[in-house]
Amino acid sequence: MPAHPAHSFLSVAPNLQALLQQAQKLLVLQKAWNEVAPKPLADASRVGAVRQQTLIVYANNGAIAGKLRQLVPSLLEKIQKRGIEVTAIRVDVQVEAPPPGKKPKDLAVSHNALSSLGKLEHSLADSPLKNALQNLIRHHSNPVKD
Repeated sequence: MPAHPAHSFLSVAPNLQALLQQAQKLLVLQKAWNEVAPKPLADASRVGAVRQQTLIVYANNGAIAGKLRQLVPSLLEKIQKRGIEVTAIRVDVQVEAPPPGKKPKDLAVSHNALSSLGKLEHSLADSPLKNALQNLIRHHSNPVKD
């Protein structure tokens, strides 16, 4: 079966043409945003929508949002010079989700380190530290495999 781009599917389906037009407008807005906003700020933000001639931009965190809010007058002027009909820019914070599937690093304790921790554990009186060392040594002596 041949692969078809999503836009060809959307353009054929009459009830999805409005969705295609909206997506194309957002792509144009995002391209303009990337060109007018300083690169580090553009990389940490994205165009969300246009509502009542207000361009809504989502920043990855509060610091980025704050800096963008300081630059709104000049950014608005630059956007308008590109022929985009907006009268305001609103900056909201919307944190991007981290990429899925990143597994935490497996850490291992060397045999020498375990031996030294064992000597320390035997030299201690009963205490929470001694219990914690026992658990650490037990955990790293018999690692559980996935």
